[in-house]
Amino acid sequence: MRTNLQGLAGRRGTAVFRQYGACRGRGCAGRSILLGQVRDLADRARINYTAGFDAVGDLRRGDIVRLTAAIDGYVKGYRREKIDDRLMRPPAVDYRLKFPRRAERIGGAPSPEVR
Repeated sequence: MRTNLQGLAGRRGTAVFRQYGACRGRGCAGRSILLGQVRDLADRARINYTAGFDAVGDLRRGDIVRLTAAIDGYVKGYRREKIDDRLMRPPAVDYRLKFPRRAERIGGAPSPEVR
């Protein structure tokens, strides 16, 4: 659980761009971005591709990105009727990044071993 996200709402952070992706869920489809080495937050985070990233332009693997995002709690895990599945993945509160804004590219790849 990423409890270290709780007190960081509204702070600007840096991350390394890994790849673009697609997300589907709850009847909508869209584009997403996978960030790695999210400083002081997590080792990786997947966020929605918003209009702020259009202004940045095409990102390449290893580009360093600075952005501001809201911190939101959600319940993860299995929450339906199958007891075995519920025991394997019990519901728990986790935190995620939402509504990324003020995104800007601040540099290239920090080192050749970025995965």
